[in-house]
Amino acid sequence: MGDSYCKMSKCCQKLILGIGNRLRSDDAAGSIIAEKCKSMGLPSIDAEYMPQNYIAIVRRYNPQKIVIIDTCDMALSSGEFRRIPINKISNEVITTHSMPMVDILHKLQEITPEITFIGIQPHNIDVGDTVSIPVQEAIEKVIDCIIQGLEESIPLV
Repeated sequence: MGDSYCKMSKCCQKLILGIGNRLRSDDAAGSIIAEKCKSMGLPSIDAEYMPQNYIAIVRRYNPQKIVIIDTCDMALSSGEFRRIPINKISNEVITTHSMPMVDILHKLQEITPEITFIGIQPHNIDVGDTVSIPVQEAIEKVIDCIIQGLEESIPLV
């Protein structure tokens, strides 16, 4: 699994869990962030648009903290990003994948209660492989926050 995989079930500090669909334009943001973080040696999983399929892999990392990144319609300008409090996510809060996150979050909270959810406002989630400039800029800013350990400084939605 590479150097970023936590060896011998030791706890890793922070695991990046990117959610995205690379065939739906800006919806690729979470996947792109996970891929870029992994290339920098950070423990990261690109859960694509099926994060429920990656719970067992997350468990093997045994992270102290999970940072989830996904595109979410928050009625903001394209490319803006916010932390979404876990207790505000319910069955009514839907990411761009049209699935409720609450069940996935409950499973992840069994692994660690330290979860930060970062939503990025998409410009376009139509079928395509081009990420808009505002979302490309947001991707770089979110990665910088993660690298510097400043994800908790991202404003709340």
